[in-house]
Amino acid sequence: MEAEQRKDIVARLEEAFGAAENVTPADGQVLHVLLPSLLLPEPWTPSQSRALTVWEGWPDGRPRFLIDHDVVGEMKEPPRSSDPVYLIGESWRQFSFTFPWVGEDPVLAIQLWMERFSTERT
Repeated sequence: MEAEQRKDIVARLEEAFGAAENVTPADGQVLHVLLPSLLLPEPWTPSQSRALTVWEGWPDGRPRFLIDHDVVGEMKEPPRSSDPVYLIGESWRQFSFTFPWVGEDPVLAIQLWMERFSTERT
């Protein structure tokens, strides 16, 4: 991924979600973008949380989406089908969620991932 495309993705995510930061661990690695204040719908807590996106295979493939390890639902349980993952020096939760993938819009990609928190209530 070219430097301009990386900057564009970060800028578009920042505009859509209020903040976005390129936290790619080293030059030459896949783009990693931190969304430090993503709003989650009820009953998920904390309602404002962090997410990490990894843009491997973009735009042919959807980005990888990980949520802060502390996010829990109504019964104080993490999202179903989630696994702890250690990236950029921290523990995150990675989970599966099926949705149709089309397009090259990074904002839409994250919005589609966020549907998991609107449809799953436990």
